[in-house]
Amino acid sequence: MIYKFLSDLPKKDYPVVIFGSGPAGISLALKLEKKKINSLILEAGEENYSEKSQESYLSNVIGDDITDLRYSRLRQLGGTSGHWGGWCKPIENWNLKNWTVNVDKINSYSKEASEILNIDLKFNKTKINNHFNQIQFQYSNVRFAEKFKDHIHNSKYIDLCLNSQISHFIGEKQLIKEAKVISKKKVFFIKSKFFILACGGVENSRILLWTKEKNDNLINPILPIGKYWMTHPWFLGGVGFLKKTKMENMLNEDFLKYEGPIHFATSQKLIEEKKILSGAIYMNADEDNKFHKEIIKSFLCVSPEYGKKIARMLFNKDLKCGNIFLNLEEAPNENNKIVLDKRLKDENQIPISNIHYKKSKKTLYSAKIILENLATLFIQKKLGRVAVKENISDLNYYENLGVHHHMGGTRIGDDKNNSVVDNNLKVHDANNLYIAGSSVFTTSGYANPTYTIVKLSLKLGDEISDIINKKL
Repeated sequence: MIYKFLSDLPKKDYPVVIFGSGPAGISLALKLEKKKINSLILEAGEENYSEKSQESYLSNVIGDDITDLRYSRLRQLGGTSGHWGGWCKPIENWNLKNWTVNVDKINSYSKEASEILNIDLKFNKTKINNHFNQIQFQYSNVRFAEKFKDHIHNSKYIDLCLNSQISHFIGEKQLIKEAKVISKKKVFFIKSKFFILACGGVENSRILLWTKEKNDNLINPILPIGKYWMTHPWFLGGVGFLKKTKMENMLNEDFLKYEGPIHFATSQKLIEEKKILSGAIYMNADEDNKFHKEIIKSFLCVSPEYGKKIARMLFNKDLKCGNIFLNLEEAPNENNKIVLDKRLKDENQIPISNIHYKKSKKTLYSAKIILENLATLFIQKKLGRVAVKENISDLNYYENLGVHHHMGGTRIGDDKNNSVVDNNLKVHDANNLYIAGSSVFTTSGYANPTYTIVKLSLKLGDEISDIINKKL
């Protein structure tokens, strides 16, 4: 059932309380429902978009600019899935191995996650050379509010309450006893056996930090809460063209045919050889005639015969020509972090987030190496040409086109000095507090995070249900 305010909620025993109704929270509740376990989802926002609600994402950024959280996050039913791009792909296994997790176990939830996201379990990869692969994304049209609202409304095991913002957890001796929640300016104390934070890549850290301030010795003080915050730098790396039929003939039946951009990804070998970060490259498949004409004009001036050849290929729709975008992994850095503001608070008197963020020089260097190696590949295989943007080639700067992927802050690991949760997503030394979502990512990889978020949430659902059933 879905309720508008906490005061409307019937008195009922919820062994699991989930904070956040985005992909992480809803996926977890769906898994618990299959196990016939009652859960309560508390969503801070309303059912639909509200500018007033979005103001709760007000934050300060110290360092390099990122997209305002009021525009990159959605505080409403379904969370930020209400405006996500839909791109889905698993993080590379060799990247996941740095997380101290069972990679096979996480991947065992791939089919179930694909069903939730309405995508095919089809993420093919073709080796182009030792340094690059052609990769395949899937596109999800799922908005979690639209897909699951009626399901939750009719569920016997899932209740969801809107307009219910968690302030902090309360407990002692490493046991969370209740959560302070504000709904319609009234304070409620919610009790449960298991509490799960699934509020997003900034809010999870914010709530844990406030909990730490409000309680003595409830959370281990050495845990690096808020630290190692990451994003996916996404920027224009250059321009170029690719002769599609040439690449198709070179790869034969292994060439990946699908609609949309041509996708390349760095191989593990390139990462290790050059000591760089992983990245994905997008060559836009949409034809931009104005842009093409400018490129042809330039080639005709420098090399008339080559320019004519390019023009013929364009008119035959055999050439993908235009901007080259990169989506890069970002190196974890403890100085990129979320802290609580000492003066400013939201309307419920919870300190707003201050995000300390500086772009990484390694990101810029990685982009340069990736593009230069792609250009070499294109020349050697006669696939086309790549022109690297001057500011990247000279290692001057890169301009983020949007910072919408928020990861880290409550990362997975074995060492309490550089991680917040264990490989079962339980907060170190806390008996019944878990975290779901991209804030647990140890590294970001280059793939969009939602698919992995859903898989981790499904795994967590099994973990909690196993504990509950053992106690019964």
